[in-house]
Amino acid sequence: MAQQVEVNVQIGGTRIKHFTSLTIHQSLHTHHTFDIVVPLEDLEDKNEFFFKNAHQALCGQMATISFTPKYKLVAADFRFLGVVTELALLNNSDTVNSYSIRGHSPTYLMEDGMQRRAFVGQTLDKIMGAVLNDYGSDSLPRSVAPKYAAAIDYKAQYDESNFDFLSRLAAEYGEWCYYDGQQLNIGKPGTAVYPFVVDGIQHFDMSIRLKPNKFSMYHYNYVKHRAFNSAHAPTGGLGTLGDFAYAQSQATFGNAAQLWPLKDVQFQGDLDEARQTLNATNATDLIDFQGSGENPNINVGVIVDVTGQKLIAPGKYKQEAFGKYRVTHVTHTVDEIGNYANSFNAVPESAQLPPRNPSVHSPVALPEIATVITNVDPLKLGRVKVQFHWPNQLAGKSSWVRVTFPYTGSSRGMLFIPEKDDQVLISYEANHVDFPVIVGSIYHKSTQNDYWFPDNEQKFIRTKGGNKIVFKEKQGKQEIFITNANNKGTNLHISFEGDGTITLETKGLIKMKAKNIEMKADKSITMKAPTIEATATNSVDVKGMSVNIKGRTTVDVKAPFVKINS
Repeated sequence: MAQQVEVNVQIGGTRIKHFTSLTIHQSLHTHHTFDIVVPLEDLEDKNEFFFKNAHQALCGQMATISFTPKYKLVAADFRFLGVVTELALLNNSDTVNSYSIRGHSPTYLMEDGMQRRAFVGQTLDKIMGAVLNDYGSDSLPRSVAPKYAAAIDYKAQYDESNFDFLSRLAAEYGEWCYYDGQQLNIGKPGTAVYPFVVDGIQHFDMSIRLKPNKFSMYHYNYVKHRAFNSAHAPTGGLGTLGDFAYAQSQATFGNAAQLWPLKDVQFQGDLDEARQTLNATNATDLIDFQGSGENPNINVGVIVDVTGQKLIAPGKYKQEAFGKYRVTHVTHTVDEIGNYANSFNAVPESAQLPPRNPSVHSPVALPEIATVITNVDPLKLGRVKVQFHWPNQLAGKSSWVRVTFPYTGSSRGMLFIPEKDDQVLISYEANHVDFPVIVGSIYHKSTQNDYWFPDNEQKFIRTKGGNKIVFKEKQGKQEIFITNANNKGTNLHISFEGDGTITLETKGLIKMKAKNIEMKADKSITMKAPTIEATATNSVDVKGMSVNIKGRTTVDVKAPFVKINS
């Protein structure tokens, strides 16, 4: 026998006085839905048989559905808040039409568009608050109190709706996140407990599942230059049957899955926590309790205290406790005469973390363009911060991003850090949006230069100060120039034409300084200048098979004593 309830349905300014069926589906991880089938004449003029006024009065309106037991057999006051998202016209027969008023929980408002935005150095509470800030508390009541309190170095929303991003955050940090019919709850779940007596009218089924649940994790922290490993370790606190199912799963499935953490890891404890969270959420639903009854109090997040009675002799029953369970899914139905029933799923109440959310998937981050906003890395690791080319520019700034180089190492390597305002190409480690890395710089219209030549015959490297190395590669005439764009009269020219030529040219001064300088030539050494001066503080030796000193006008040799030997 079903429970008789009195139902009140208010949608915007319209009260639904009569319906032929009412169904509400509620789930821990997804949007709740409702469906109310109403005779068409209750919403339109009796002479109408098509959309006339109902769609204008109902679509997009907030709906309040409540019901209470008619005969007070169970103290209950069910209330559900939703929004109408669909109105369907049903043709039941040649003469009877109905409207199906369909809708979702207000969490559905958070599907209002995928977006990209970054959060730097913020707590989980702050990030979630920013995501929810676009939705008024009247349309989406909420309680946000996540247990994870540490600041998160970098977290990005990437082509995800706000609801999907919020769900992913909750899953990554092991937070309860669910709509209970009246408000969105993030953090510690509710504590309300309701009795569920298996008495022939209310029924239950229970299943014990075995599934792979061994995980090990690895993460490398480049700032600390440390590799963290978190080996599998068993969990507990699942209740008698839950602990049994977990132990049997461990014995049945031997190998541990090797995974990469989906959140920032600074210390070994962070990695251990990430693995433990995944382990615990996967273990929560090893025990699945399925019930059906008539208590409207049973809602997502509440606890049911299950007891039963067994007939052991005529008129004599034995009471038995089956444990406490937290409801994760529930379906409420009411027919046209007010008969209420529900069916639900639940997990052991002792589980500290929610069951794994099968709807959560990390977005696959693809290469994209960004602009450097600073390259003054306090840790001197060659990192930069960038502004992503996202529609939301105010929320598109990164944390420190590493830059790839052709060759790196201790006291060696190449260092070409992108300059501020340079455009760079971003890729992602493991395609995960929270781990960007710069793989190169790219030109655009405003950074074009004059160093483009036919047949791509010249290559060059130029710094912001104008220092440049130019490689010319004409057929049969390869050359290298080292110069400065701001002082074109200074040039080191290396030519590989013929036997090769090296020319060092400047309009200023060339200085050579060393302990010893030695110049050797296989054929000759020639020096030409209007004036050549050689000065030695000690002595000057000029030796050769023959020495020829010739002056076109005079030869002047001066000394206190001049000695000529033959």
